[in-house]
Amino acid sequence: MNKIVVIGSLNLDIIQNISRLPLQGETLRVDSRGTNLGGKGANQAVAAARQGADVSFIGAIGQDAAGVQFRNLLEDEGINTAGLVEKEDATGTATILLEEDGHNTILVYGGANMKLTADDVVKSEQLISEADFVIAQFEVAQEAVAKGFYLAKKYGVTTVLNPAPVLNYKDIDPAILAERNGSSGFVKLRTIN
Repeated sequence: MNKIVVIGSLNLDIIQNISRLPLQGETLRVDSRGTNLGGKGANQAVAAARQGADVSFIGAIGQDAAGVQFRNLLEDEGINTAGLVEKEDATGTATILLEEDGHNTILVYGGANMKLTADDVVKSEQLISEADFVIAQFEVAQEAVAKGFYLAKKYGVTTVLNPAPVLNYKDIDPAILAERNGSSGFVKLRTIN
């Protein structure tokens, strides 16, 4: 069984079903509304756990009802939440405007996700050292991802980056994309074309 650590986001998805996007200054009715527990990190962790992996999660939630829901969801899915930290900011949200034709537009409030720090990740170093894979994406602070990947590489753990949401390549911390070779440092940068 693979051991996977996900360093990632937890977003309360608020889905608004609409006929079309409003024009600037226009008000439209919402046809229906729903909520789901999501976020790229939570989705990756749940998918891996449901496929039989031993999953641990490193992330941040707010001290709110959504945070409690996420902790319960992860634990119900058998995911280790020892790396889940509470922040004063609200749990992240994603407002999804879903049009009749299937197109969607998404607005993300990072909230607690963006308060995940390198120090928070270091507190879960043992989880990372025992993992086969560390998976991350850009819905949390880059410093947290960079520290997680640094620790993974320190212990020979494979790193997997889902570079979403898409950032300007120049805005990505080079430590995240660095590949360790046989020498003593990070010397080769893999580029995504």
